[in-house]
Amino acid sequence: MTKIHHPKPHKNKKRILIVNSLLILAVAGALFWAVTVYFNLNKSLYTNDAQVEEFISPINTRVGGYIKEIRFNEHQQVKKGDTLVIIDDRELKIARDQTEAAYLNALALKSVTSSGVNTVRNNITVSESNIAAAKSRVWNAEKNFRRYASLLKDEVVTQQQFEQIKTEYDALNAQYQAIVGQKGTIELTAIEAGKRIGVNDAEIKRAKAALEMSNLNVSYTVIRAPYDGVVGRRTIQEGQLLQPGQSLVSIVRGDQKWIVANYKETQVTKLRIGQLVSVKVDALNNEVFKGKVIAISQATGAKFSAVPVDNSTGNFVKVQQRIPVRIEFTEDNKPGELELLRAGMNVGIEAL
Repeated sequence: MTKIHHPKPHKNKKRILIVNSLLILAVAGALFWAVTVYFNLNKSLYTNDAQVEEFISPINTRVGGYIKEIRFNEHQQVKKGDTLVIIDDRELKIARDQTEAAYLNALALKSVTSSGVNTVRNNITVSESNIAAAKSRVWNAEKNFRRYASLLKDEVVTQQQFEQIKTEYDALNAQYQAIVGQKGTIELTAIEAGKRIGVNDAEIKRAKAALEMSNLNVSYTVIRAPYDGVVGRRTIQEGQLLQPGQSLVSIVRGDQKWIVANYKETQVTKLRIGQLVSVKVDALNNEVFKGKVIAISQATGAKFSAVPVDNSTGNFVKVQQRIPVRIEFTEDNKPGELELLRAGMNVGIEAL
């Protein structure tokens, strides 16, 4: 009979140990590579905490009223000056008519005051003429009074005749003083009337300003796009009552796009202004764009939050902070590529 030789057990165990060891090393290497690639451990200046940014401005109403007409749809592209919303302006036009009437009334009051001033000045001229006439009569009466006083001493005239001349002189003199005083009163009236013109001018200016404000309010009932862009969600309806300052819609201004990348505080020390970066956009199958670091924030994102963290409260937990970095696209990108980007898209940034 032929003998059957069986391999030795210790040789099989050694071979299995070697194969298992190689498999473990291969799996460990694959896991290490996967973790390194997934978490970008091999890239010291990489971050995926970044988004595309654009100017998004709310359009607010300056006046209150009911919506008469809406001339835009959601996500519609608009041009600068396009009418978006029309507010019922009937009440505002009535208010404008009232302010216009007040303005015309102020102009009429100034005209009346100016006429009064001219009348008073004419009265001064008349008063001066009356004073001159009264002065002449007083001068003549004074001459007669002195003549009769001399004649009375010579007993040429009687006492009664002298007293009659004296009475006439005293009356004319009193009348003269009264006319002089009346002129002073007329002059004070003229001064007062002249100052009243200044009051009228102030009232005209106030009424004119109110009229201009009313015209502005009427113009504010037609709300137009301030620049080219794309409107956002439509949350208003025709017939809705608006309050001054209420937001109507937001417009995304698409003529300028940039990236805000939030780098770890340990990475920022390696960044510099003007450094070139590559931008991979998640939504575009990781299509790569070229960009450049424009600005690095002087504070962490937490410091800009509405409620900054206060570590002095005693419940301190150390968290690695993020610092915003502004990145703008360079001119090396293909024309039309940037139009594919939308505000809020996630991107990955790697410094070159």
